[in-house]
Amino acid sequence: MKRLLLALALALGVTAPAQGATLVRLNGVGPLKLGMSRMAALDTGWLSNKKPGCELAGPPRPVDYDLAGSQAPDGLEGGIEFTGGKATNMAFTAGVRTSAGVVPGKTTWAGMVRRYRDAGAHASARYIDTFGGTFVTVKLDGTQVMGGFADKKIVTVIGIPFVPVCE
Repeated sequence: MKRLLLALALALGVTAPAQGATLVRLNGVGPLKLGMSRMAALDTGWLSNKKPGCELAGPPRPVDYDLAGSQAPDGLEGGIEFTGGKATNMAFTAGVRTSAGVVPGKTTWAGMVRRYRDAGAHASARYIDTFGGTFVTVKLDGTQVMGGFADKKIVTVIGIPFVPVCE
């Protein structure tokens, strides 16, 4: 029952976001949802600056956009990736808060792990020398639903369902 309540709270974002922050849900942010079509996402007005995604991720090669369109909330910084015309990943560096209270630039990686463990999720962290930072993984029922990247101790990127990297 605790897992079900956690999943519902995280998916629906039942806690209020910090003042000025946009709430990140497990399936998206604002009108943007994982799995939605690129055309529907463009219609929200939240996207700008189309560019090719990681060349190592294809085929098909993803298409990326910044979350800086004319209708995007002030202060929101991040991007969205589309593969095969569907939204597959979102990453945020500012202007957001998760339902567990994780805020990029303010929350430590240890704090992110603790908050999600306290909420009943499986959360872990691992330093990856190649990237010079710590990756946080949050799983529900064995499936990764969120990730974080910490440069030193502070989480600088939150991603759903993971923090994208291209090496």
